[in-house]
Amino acid sequence: MSDENSNDQLPMIQPDPYYDPAEIILVGMNISGIKSSSAADVKIDTGGNDFSRISIQLVFAPNRQIALIKSYIYEGNHYELAKPKLMVVSGEGEDLPGNYVPKDRPMKFWRMNKLTRTTEISVEDGLLETLILEANLPGRRSPNSYAANMQMAHRSGRLNS
Repeated sequence: MSDENSNDQLPMIQPDPYYDPAEIILVGMNISGIKSSSAADVKIDTGGNDFSRISIQLVFAPNRQIALIKSYIYEGNHYELAKPKLMVVSGEGEDLPGNYVPKDRPMKFWRMNKLTRTTEISVEDGLLETLILEANLPGRRSPNSYAANMQMAHRSGRLNS
């Protein structure tokens, strides 16, 4: 966002003529279209002054884009995401009214149904200590990653007769 609008609220997005309780409005920027309307590049810091990139391309996904979603509007309330998400969205998106143009990429919004299937693309960058060791400490792992042991018992102590 530009400096003069950094503390402003989002501009008013005109609602559709009817109320749809299943509608979610995703607010962000389209990062597709650098080389193709279905491809996006993510810059990766490889240490020092070196940079690399990951290229993400949607295949057989008509009318889909890759967007960096920063917030969403649901049932009239605006929610900021703690960390922006790379997501696959439907359509080109509509331009957000006002002067919200970070790094020459206009902010857009997408009206979608909350039951629409989509994909979140997760890219983490950091030290191995953080990404592997700290993420795997007990209490931070998903419950299905803990070992599950089961023992069978029988009255006589034997399973065969």
